[in-house]
Amino acid sequence: MILSEDSQPEPLFLTSVSIAPRTAAPRPAVPFGVVVSVADVLVLTVSFALAYVIRSRINRYGVLLPLSGHLWLFAALILIWLVFASASGLTNARNYRTMSRPLLLTAKVQAIAALILLSGLYLLKAIDVSRLLIQIFLVISVVAMIAERAAFVRFVTRWDRAVRRLLVVGTNGTVGDFLRLVQDRPLWGRQIAGFVASGRVSKDALGHIPILGGVDDIGALLDTGAFDEVVMADANVAPKQNDHVVSACLERGLTYHTLARMPDILAARHQAEEVGDGLYLITLEAAQHDPAALLVKRAIDIAGACVGLVFCGLAFIVFAPLIRLGSPGPAIFKQTRVGRAGRHFTLYKFRTMGVDADAQKEALLASNEMRGHLFKLRDDPRVTPIGRFLRRTYLDECPQFWNVLRSDMSLVGTRPPTPEEVAQYSPHHRRRISVRPGITGLWQSMGNGKVWDFEVVVKLDCDYIDRWSIGLDLQILLRTVFVVVRGAGH
Repeated sequence: MILSEDSQPEPLFLTSVSIAPRTAAPRPAVPFGVVVSVADVLVLTVSFALAYVIRSRINRYGVLLPLSGHLWLFAALILIWLVFASASGLTNARNYRTMSRPLLLTAKVQAIAALILLSGLYLLKAIDVSRLLIQIFLVISVVAMIAERAAFVRFVTRWDRAVRRLLVVGTNGTVGDFLRLVQDRPLWGRQIAGFVASGRVSKDALGHIPILGGVDDIGALLDTGAFDEVVMADANVAPKQNDHVVSACLERGLTYHTLARMPDILAARHQAEEVGDGLYLITLEAAQHDPAALLVKRAIDIAGACVGLVFCGLAFIVFAPLIRLGSPGPAIFKQTRVGRAGRHFTLYKFRTMGVDADAQKEALLASNEMRGHLFKLRDDPRVTPIGRFLRRTYLDECPQFWNVLRSDMSLVGTRPPTPEEVAQYSPHHRRRISVRPGITGLWQSMGNGKVWDFEVVVKLDCDYIDRWSIGLDLQILLRTVFVVVRGAGH
């Protein structure tokens, strides 16, 4: 449900707000246990089929029944495995934090399943079922299960880089349940990074996660930390304090949630985001984007980055020697930039200035032609001759395709600022870093030499965030191509 001037927020629903209102849609998480169970069934199916093929090629141990004659055996095996895998904890994400735990549980379930299966065949006097087939299957399935568990452990332990970081307001009893549910559901894609005490500020931690401050500190916490979403978990927070938290989130372009407990029998659950155990998230978002469309955007980024890196390699062969001849120093310039939700990353470009450019910047600040928190000069004396050509043709941006492939950036997005720029931001400026930055964007596609006011840049970036779609990205990419062909870079 969308909050608008003509509607009131309905508790117990996932509620979203943006500058350009859109219809909210539930974003269900795939239960980790379901994914593990499906993967187990696939592994067992392939293992059984492979074992049957191998056994069918061994003729010295008698005639093998046709595959259709073993379907009942395979069905019984699947049922036994799923029951004991669930009972032992193999479908619980917490058991995948280290390699030893899932391997031990897998060995336990494998032994139990083998014992039940062989005992059942003996009791049923199923002498026509090949024991060698069962033995081959057990060996293959053990190896396959080890590989599968290793893949899940790697996924769970590496997932932190991609998850959305939550700042949770409240330290009451419900918070403990929420923390447990988040930890049990890594596929949900969220991680609690810190807590805000809704009462008296404590220096303690909830579990291993620190309490960072109080509600009055929310603005400073959002400005100094890398958080994607804020969860209001304490229903007893005063309305004025809650409004303060909501305003701080929306002003910075961050998602706001309210955690509420609902009876399972209530209707309209499809409009809320269910976490589990009767807990729901009611959401306020500065801008909403379809997860499927974001997946398409990422696929386009990967494809474009791969093509761009080939071109970048050719450009490096040509321009790297010229850059070094123009001024001493490396051909690739590295600089720390601020990405989505305040995350720092290393941006790569072809170097267009001397290596002492940063030292000279202080003396040039008075000549800055850009109004606001950006520094630009039309005729920057620090730029080398080859650097002017690279900037005019946008070739200096080529190494950023590596940033796109690493998911630090996107092909299209907002301009990535430096930490020094972000330190001067007002709260509403931070909305432009609520999404992944891009090599190009609305500002760049207009020809960045036409915009000399930082507030206009912020307006363009926010407009992009509000109107984002795959079609808009393709339009910006096409316009950027025309700008590059005209050599309109600055």
